[in-house]
Amino acid sequence: MRRIYFSILWMMTLVVPVMAQSARDLIRLGNVAYRNGQYDKAETLYLKSVEKSPSFEGYYNLGNTYVMQQKDSTAFENYKKADSIGTNDPMRKARNFHNMGNIWYAQGLAGMHQEGGNAAGAFQNAVNFYKSSLRCNPEDNETRYNLAMAQYQLKKNQDQNGGGGNNDKNQDQQQDKDKQKQDNQDQQKQDQKKEEQKQDQQQQQPEQKKDEMSDQAAEQLLNSAQQDEKGVQRKVNKNQNNRRRNLEKDW
Repeated sequence: MRRIYFSILWMMTLVVPVMAQSARDLIRLGNVAYRNGQYDKAETLYLKSVEKSPSFEGYYNLGNTYVMQQKDSTAFENYKKADSIGTNDPMRKARNFHNMGNIWYAQGLAGMHQEGGNAAGAFQNAVNFYKSSLRCNPEDNETRYNLAMAQYQLKKNQDQNGGGGNNDKNQDQQQDKDKQKQDNQDQQKQDQKKEEQKQDQQQQQPEQKKDEMSDQAAEQLLNSAQQDEKGVQRKVNKNQNNRRRNLEKDW
């Protein structure tokens, strides 16, 4: 499972005085020491190489050396430096990501047996780095197998601990909460708008009724005026008739 890609780069058996060597020559000398199991010596030579000229190969090989000395955290930092410098060779990038994934996978296994250990977080990081490796080299069956194992351990840990330590899941939950909050706010705005529309309608209805009452009152007043006018006319006619009768009587 924890197979590290120990592809030593720029291999060459030429041996010349260290101080006179270029950065590449120092890497070659470090490779010889590495193959012979002299990891302390290889580390020294690789360090001298990156001091002269930082390179992907120098930091990558340093990472491998630290893994062999069981210094995983230091190894990971050197793999990160190699990645930051970069390389045009996708296979080298794939091996670098693969080794970074292995370090996180090992931390995940250790975290499962430590109180307060963030095993799920470590396995999630392992999954991410294995995926990055496969993007560079999709044909790597070793990385594909490691990815499947990391995903299995991640799910197993989440099931046992209710998803504790899973940063991605916590982020998803927070996003769900934010979305629910936004939905509630939108619903409140809609309800408020409906309520305002309802109030506007209620305010308009009395005004309309008031206008209708005014029309009815005007019609009643008109009818009353017409009746009064007819009454007055009848009185006038009656008075005129009386006057005629009186005049005729006087004659």
